Amino acid sequence: MKAVTRPLPVSTRDRLLDAAAGIIAADGWAAVTMGKLAAHVGVSRQTVYNELGSKPELAEALMLRETERFAERVTEVVAAHPGRPVDGVTAAFRQTLEAARANPLLLIALGCPQGGRDDFLPLLTTRPEGVLGRSVDTVAALFARCYPEAGLTPSEWAVAVEAFVRLLLSHLVQPSGSAEHASGQMRWVIGRMLGA
Repeated sequence: MKAVTRPLPVSTRDRLLDAAAGIIAADGWAAVTMGKLAAHVGVSRQTVYNELGSKPELAEALMLRETERFAERVTEVVAAHPGRPVDGVTAAFRQTLEAARANPLLLIALGCPQGGRDDFLPLLTTRPEGVLGRSVDTVAALFARCYPEAGLTPSEWAVAVEAFVRLLLSHLVQPSGSAEHASGQMRWVIGRMLGA
């Protein structure tokens, strides 16, 4: 008899974050209230505060969750390109760029033309170390571990990854072409950096 696999229950916190992301995508950050989140999820306002804290803490939680998802995607891409750092970094860059361009929450946060302007952006730019720092640290450690043949130390990978992330953000805020074009630029940069 085959075992039935049941999906893991979604935590109240994740349900609240999903509801907040949906409200932001539909109506902007200003439309998010703790009362509205409580009503969407079917919990009390006190539960919302207990799970998420203040509204700025909610913004940070949303972006940190996106950062974790970004790191998971990069891990999968790198695993598909063992021993080939130029290919792996280029593929990770392209996949992340394509996913980010389709993410309304990220586009709103960055103030991208297709995402519109909102007061969500200042909450993130006043404390960017959470999002940017975590992304850089996680991906640099991953690249250093998976691509020792590149000959870069973890601190050198951290410098390189921060440059890659900033290039990625630049392509999101001011697109100059397709994801294929941007990925071609990244391939050239990483290839030159590694002498490949």
